[in-house]
Amino acid sequence: MKTLALHEIGEVIRKVRKDRGLRLEDLADENISPATVSNIERGVAHVSPEKISYLLEKLDLPMHKLPEMLVQEQEELKKVKFKLLTIATLRKTGFIDEALDLLEELNLEESHPYIAHAYYFKAKCYMGKRKWKQAERALYNALRISQQNPYKENNMEAASYLLLGLISYYRNDIEQALEFTNNGIEAFVEDGENRHIKALLYRNKGVYLQRTGRITEGIQLVHEIWEQIPLMDDIGTALGFYWLRSEFSRLSGLLDEAIEIATEGIEISRRNKQYDSMCDLWTVLGSVYTAKKEWDLAETSFKMALKLEGKFPEDQRLTTVYTRLGILYMKQGRNENAYGALEKAIKYAEKFNDTSRLSTSLIMMGDLCQIIDKTDEAISHYQKALEIAQKQGYKEKEFKAWFSLARCFDGKDEQEFQNCMRNMYNVKKEFNRKEVEFLEESI
Repeated sequence: MKTLALHEIGEVIRKVRKDRGLRLEDLADENISPATVSNIERGVAHVSPEKISYLLEKLDLPMHKLPEMLVQEQEELKKVKFKLLTIATLRKTGFIDEALDLLEELNLEESHPYIAHAYYFKAKCYMGKRKWKQAERALYNALRISQQNPYKENNMEAASYLLLGLISYYRNDIEQALEFTNNGIEAFVEDGENRHIKALLYRNKGVYLQRTGRITEGIQLVHEIWEQIPLMDDIGTALGFYWLRSEFSRLSGLLDEAIEIATEGIEISRRNKQYDSMCDLWTVLGSVYTAKKEWDLAETSFKMALKLEGKFPEDQRLTTVYTRLGILYMKQGRNENAYGALEKAIKYAEKFNDTSRLSTSLIMMGDLCQIIDKTDEAISHYQKALEIAQKQGYKEKEFKAWFSLARCFDGKDEQEFQNCMRNMYNVKKEFNRKEVEFLEESI
């Protein structure tokens, strides 16, 4: 028997046992254990054909009747799959409570072939309501079941890791997000179902690498998957790679390449009305032109990104647009415009609890306040950024905040100045310790 045939036979045996109200233990005897019965139901390949035949005899299930029973079982599974499709559509279109009600009505047992899918969709519903703990519990259940199931081709394990990574990202734990995503990539079955999961895993990994400043790793990842982009069935995911490549090109100084990729991506997103991707790509373009000191093109690019506000659900990306626009205005000496842009950046970052972007925006606002001689306000912004950086472990931003505070106190409050310098030293010492540990581990 092939693995798939074993899986299907196991589904029939499980259904017959459940219909008769029998437990695993009720079918066990001196010849077959409850664990073996469970393995047969789950389609574990190493179970001997003799054990399967023995169990079929105990249940009075002749082998010649199995094809007919398999057809019946598959028809019932199709109905469940249809309901899951309905649930997924309701969730995607914003009817989350209705989707959750339908999931409860399904009331699938823990041994049902689609129970991991049910937990997965429940997690997506809770994520839509930003109920991270409930979503996490549902995903750990999906993960547990999919890891126990020898039939890996549905890629539910990889999909569960994908969403766990997203939850960690929304909680500002980028390192944990990377770990979950790498687990998902490792668990992905190439010839299995839900092949779009692989592209999502790689795209998300690229985003996390960008957020942690790992430019070389990010460039390598994007180049590895670039030729597969035309084969992706989701245009939003494909455009995510256009944004990643243009952003990594910008960060590595390949400005002309960044312009070429971003422009191509904007054309694709415009034709397909992908407004969120269009916003991202115009933002990259604005940042590139800022680096090239082409101020008019930079401002036009950022304003094009902001014209898309309201075309997609509000999220953290608007923080980036307003922060980079504020930086542009600061470089031009347009301080009043810069102040207004950075105020909006801080507002959006606070709204979405985006601590990484919030700390950056606060530091930039502090720098601006120093320029316009609002030292007390600058100190307040730096202290808020420092508190976030210390709480979240953003060492580079903590160092920057201490340095900026030292600049505020220099020549005005010697004690505070020395305190800032001491803390800068302590942060730098922590950097050096980690560098030594890295070198020792790489020997």
